[in-house]
Amino acid sequence: MKLKITALTLALLALAACGPGGGGGGGGVTGCNLSGTIDTQVTLTPSACSPYHVTGDLYVEEPGKLVIQPGTTLEFAQDTGLYVSGHGALVAVGTASDKILFTGASKTRGYWNGVVFQSFANSFDNELKYVEIEYAGADERWDGGAFGNYRAAVELEEEARTKMTYTVVRESEGFGVFMAYDAYFGADSSPDGDFAHNTLTQNAAGPIAIYENKVGHLDASNDFGGNDAGHDYVYVGAGYTAVPTQTWQRLNVPYLVHGYATVGDGELLTIAPGTTLVFQQDGGLEADGPSGAIHAVGTASEPIVFTALQPVKGYWYGLVFDDTRSTNNVLHYVTVEYGGADTDPELSANIVVTSSGNASSQWIEVKNSTIQHSAGHGISVAQETTYNSDIGTSNTFADIDGENFHVQP
Repeated sequence: MKLKITALTLALLALAACGPGGGGGGGGVTGCNLSGTIDTQVTLTPSACSPYHVTGDLYVEEPGKLVIQPGTTLEFAQDTGLYVSGHGALVAVGTASDKILFTGASKTRGYWNGVVFQSFANSFDNELKYVEIEYAGADERWDGGAFGNYRAAVELEEEARTKMTYTVVRESEGFGVFMAYDAYFGADSSPDGDFAHNTLTQNAAGPIAIYENKVGHLDASNDFGGNDAGHDYVYVGAGYTAVPTQTWQRLNVPYLVHGYATVGDGELLTIAPGTTLVFQQDGGLEADGPSGAIHAVGTASEPIVFTALQPVKGYWYGLVFDDTRSTNNVLHYVTVEYGGADTDPELSANIVVTSSGNASSQWIEVKNSTIQHSAGHGISVAQETTYNSDIGTSNTFADIDGENFHVQP
């Protein structure tokens, strides 16, 4: 049975326990101990308790709002967590000099579950700002998409939302943050700077797991480095929804794409200069016709790299332009390597342009790029494709099993 905390009860008990003489208790709250359900507005302050002890799972449910003031510390017992649901709201806003701390009673990875914005926890008031979250990730959960079993210190389930800025997530037993494909950072589904200036570091599984349609939320101001060896990637689940119009920013770690990502018809994926995308086995990135587009324009000093997790020819499919006629399909100063997984020899290449057989011309421009280590061709295009006349000479080809530039029959 969940126990309810009222604002008055919490305030009186906190004063009794933390003021002169201590003591107090009752109603599921004993002094500075928290557990049960909040369904009214409750404010936690460092002057009342330092720290607050979360002794059991703590739920914030509609119409409840948990407001945590700067400088407050919540210390969680083993296997407990903070759960926000429905239109309940969590407002944890510290300051640069007076941060809020969520920690475990034992400073051990995976000691407590973490902060979970449950399915449809979509209050526009949800916010984490200048918060430090550490030693969480105890609860193993199941993602029916790309990630399977996972753990995370901060989780956004389906249709959940929160703003998250200037927040540190460290020492998680899993990811720092997990975000479902239909969750949101910020006020709406558009990237708007509401996931920015965060530091996700020293986490066992990596900084963040996110789906392909939400990557545009990740501002370049975030720091995703310093996680366990082999896990300094932004993990991108792919193949479960189309990539909308967005920009994938250059981050301080590469993207690791799990699966086959598709840019939807009429959508434009822009890759910022200096960005690196790493693909799992049999992964790929496709622009869907007739007007989906991939616009990857690097520079000589900041090339864009599309590569494989393992340096093996044919490890991933490569970049695929599926019957798309968008003039935004431009690749300049990119490196594409270790592609060519398609078993059709005409379509096995690092860069592929396919045709549905209609009379309209596909379109692509590739210049000043390095195409290498392909199990098939370097570039393979359909007969109807319009391409730059110097596509075979303005690019560098190396270690290509087929032709450098191939026109399909």
